[in-house]
Amino acid sequence: MNQYNTSFIRFLFALSIIVCLHIQLQAQGSAGSKGKMPRLSIVDMPTASILPQRAYRVSSLLMQESGMLVQATYGLAKNVNLGFSYSSMPLFGEGDPALQPLLLFEIRARLFAETKTRPALAIGVNSQGIGQWRDVRRFEYNAPGIYLCASKNIGWEAGKLSLHGGVNYPIMPSAYSNTPSAFLGIEQSIASNVTLSAEYVGTWNEDPTYMNSDGLLNCAVKYSPFKGVNLYFQGRDLMESRVNAQGFLRYVGIEYIGVF
Repeated sequence: MNQYNTSFIRFLFALSIIVCLHIQLQAQGSAGSKGKMPRLSIVDMPTASILPQRAYRVSSLLMQESGMLVQATYGLAKNVNLGFSYSSMPLFGEGDPALQPLLLFEIRARLFAETKTRPALAIGVNSQGIGQWRDVRRFEYNAPGIYLCASKNIGWEAGKLSLHGGVNYPIMPSAYSNTPSAFLGIEQSIASNVTLSAEYVGTWNEDPTYMNSDGLLNCAVKYSPFKGVNLYFQGRDLMESRVNAQGFLRYVGIEYIGVF
């Protein structure tokens, strides 16, 4: 087992200890009209939400080819979140897994809280991409990179509606055409503990070797079965914008949210 495999297993073990030690502490789900904790992403792209100070989120996403992405986020200050992430593809099966070369990060700061007349506004940097890490030093789906985003929640007869939008500039690698991208998203609660979400991400600055310019359309269903735990299913690239795509991708994940 090489040093990258050993480091990855230690990282997973440390996250497991955190969850086990704090499973009895205050926790709350984020899905549905009664969700108490903020949803930090639409599907991939960020919202302007921030975990409260001393709150934490630990999540795992199961990808194609038995790949796995593990993320941990912490409410470092009143309006600042710090997160780290690591992925491998494949993780299970025969042979050594192909690991991403670095422990990647996200830092997010809320500039303005949401009011009745104004959306929340946040700025951040997220270097974690999704999917296979390629020898050409890029993920299958680029990380958001540097971003500025806004979010507005609206209560109506059908539940809680959330609107999101923002601009971003990839940094790992840099945008192929050196221009920023943009994204839009919508979320709708359909029960007290279920939320549907969809996002559209512009790909006009993508490398045409890997992605066309039609944009990415992703969707997700998030379900909170009990306090602190959220399960989610993602349908990714519904328009098959990836070069040589043979259908959309299906990911599943789990997250735990609590407070120290």
